[in-house]
Amino acid sequence: MAAGQGRAGAAAPGPVPVVAISLWALASGTVVSVGVGALAPELRADLGFSRTEIGVLTALVSVGAAIASRRAGRLTDALGPVRVLFASLLLMAAATLVGAVAPAGPVLMGAMLVIGLAYGGVNPPTNVVVAGQMSRRLGFYMSVKQTGVPVGGFLAGIVLPPIAVAVSWRLAFGLTSIVAVSVALASALWLRGARTLRGEARADGAGGITRLELTSITAFGFLMAGLQWVFLAYLVLYLTERQDWSLETAGLALSVGTACSAGGRVFWGWLSDRPGRRIPVLVATAVVSTGTLAAIALGASGPAIWPLAGATGAALVGWNGVFHALLADRAGPGALGKVSGDVMAVVFVGGTSLPPLFGLISEQVDSWTLLWALAAGSAAVAAAVLHVGLRVADARARAR
Repeated sequence: MAAGQGRAGAAAPGPVPVVAISLWALASGTVVSVGVGALAPELRADLGFSRTEIGVLTALVSVGAAIASRRAGRLTDALGPVRVLFASLLLMAAATLVGAVAPAGPVLMGAMLVIGLAYGGVNPPTNVVVAGQMSRRLGFYMSVKQTGVPVGGFLAGIVLPPIAVAVSWRLAFGLTSIVAVSVALASALWLRGARTLRGEARADGAGGITRLELTSITAFGFLMAGLQWVFLAYLVLYLTERQDWSLETAGLALSVGTACSAGGRVFWGWLSDRPGRRIPVLVATAVVSTGTLAAIALGASGPAIWPLAGATGAALVGWNGVFHALLADRAGPGALGKVSGDVMAVVFVGGTSLPPLFGLISEQVDSWTLLWALAAGSAAVAAAVLHVGLRVADARARAR
């Protein structure tokens, strides 16, 4: 993978600052979006949010990110990844501060939407920067970058509630802006010489990726992102309502899943860097997810939940880094920002739409089994779509 030269007069950064800054850029958005859930009791007491409105707050981040991702991808290719990343992080910090002093619920909701718009500007530039520096082991480095999501979630759960209890939720929420500002400054200082992939986009604007490839990859991402949030949103509720677990024990099971997701991202990324492994590894994450979700649907209980939670987190939440590496492989030089933005816009829609849709369907018939069966079936569809779609696309390419 050839890389162009960095900015004149600035040395190209090494893998450590590139991956570290990209990881913390993702963490900065996640800690805010997960933070509203961690601070939910305080938000309800102060601003009068209902349970549904708390859920809307988190969803607004995904809505904003879906809206902004396509434009951010194009701006990344036009203006350069460092400028887009810097501006996105500063906007995120400003919106977070507005949310921290919000006098009423609608103001905080507006701030969360803007935070989502800013978060949509994180993945395209970080993808371009990482792909531009890493000619080898791209799957591993992309996967390490994507651990920023579980890192941000972990920090939100560990750091914010104690501050809220000791002082106020407003201080806890406002302090998260420090992460975004710090990463913005770090990106301006240490990523100035970052190389970007050089080349011309195709005349149809799709870069080096064909329509069939783009459709197959996007459909896979839509389904897996939606299922990821189905698992994260409903596991605790399922265990407490259906299996009579305590809230603390059910929360610990979710923590096992999220912790394994970080390790899973690194493992799958390392495995995918062997020649020809990118697609089989992604298919494997969907197949493993199909099996674990089916086991939950069939009524697995007791001690069996712990390994199932860990395996589901490792596969269903761990696919993301390899997915971004595949995008870099297929997009071709000069168009990775655009392709990343277009694909992530749809991926964010999956994360926003599938959890309430599956919840509504299963609630109508009062069946947790149906929810997990739908999830298992959707994971199987994701595996088939990616495998068959890219196999056909590659066959067409060889026939030309």
